[in-house]
Amino acid sequence: MKLRIRPPALALTLLVAASARGEEAPEPPVTPRAPAAEADDDGPPPRRFEGVVGVLASWGSSHHGRGGPDASLEPGFYLRWGRLTVSNAGAFATRRADDVTRGLGLDLTSGSRLRTHLSLRYDRGRDDDEPALEGLGDVRATVRARLGASWRLDDGWRLSGGWSPDLLGRGGGSFVDLGLSRERPLAPRTRWNASLRLTAADRRYMQSYYGIDEQQAAASGYPVYSPGAGLRDLQGVLGLRHQLSEDWVALAGVSLRRLLGPAADGPSVTGKTGWSLGFGLGRRF
Repeated sequence: MKLRIRPPALALTLLVAASARGEEAPEPPVTPRAPAAEADDDGPPPRRFEGVVGVLASWGSSHHGRGGPDASLEPGFYLRWGRLTVSNAGAFATRRADDVTRGLGLDLTSGSRLRTHLSLRYDRGRDDDEPALEGLGDVRATVRARLGASWRLDDGWRLSGGWSPDLLGRGGGSFVDLGLSRERPLAPRTRWNASLRLTAADRRYMQSYYGIDEQQAAASGYPVYSPGAGLRDLQGVLGLRHQLSEDWVALAGVSLRRLLGPAADGPSVTGKTGWSLGFGLGRRF
């Protein structure tokens, strides 16, 4: 097991607040739109400036054969000023109605049911430091936008979707996601949430993260592979949130991620199913 402690990237905080891990990694298991503090949407009016800070820990497997589960420990934060938000995780929010997005976000509309938002975040691309990626080279870091929307249904259900293009044209391509989630009370101070998210990507994204060109084939020993656009993965998340006090909240979750379509057929993929466990602790101010 390898422990990585990641300090905040202060130089990038004004632009974006989160880095994508590896191949545009899925949200950690404690982040399925799980808010952190206010109990109800009809509670007191939100303050102009508010936020949550804390710590997030995760432990899980890789689709490219790292050789064992990988652990990480990192700070988590969420700040809101009016319609602007900045966050490095989706686990923290100040109201349950918030749609939490990593990076620098702007609420475009915020109706009682339909919400739309635009966000920017730093995508770290991919390093070839995993065993199965040796010889394939890195995928360049870039800035991604995300145009998203969510529709609040009855009885705690929420339907969401988004489009995430590579704004700098560095080979990252673009992908779309469609999700369905539900959150319900389990006890007076505890809520559970569950979600499913299906993601599909264009040809350029698939080639960068799962394809093998002739030069990479010669360096790695893999056969040449040129995937087309298609499904990337299906991710399921189950999480719990427990309000320890008026200001403190604890989070826990588990996720399973199954590669699909052209991504699952990539020669460098050593396991089509990945898993992750996550824990978090946050304080609202």
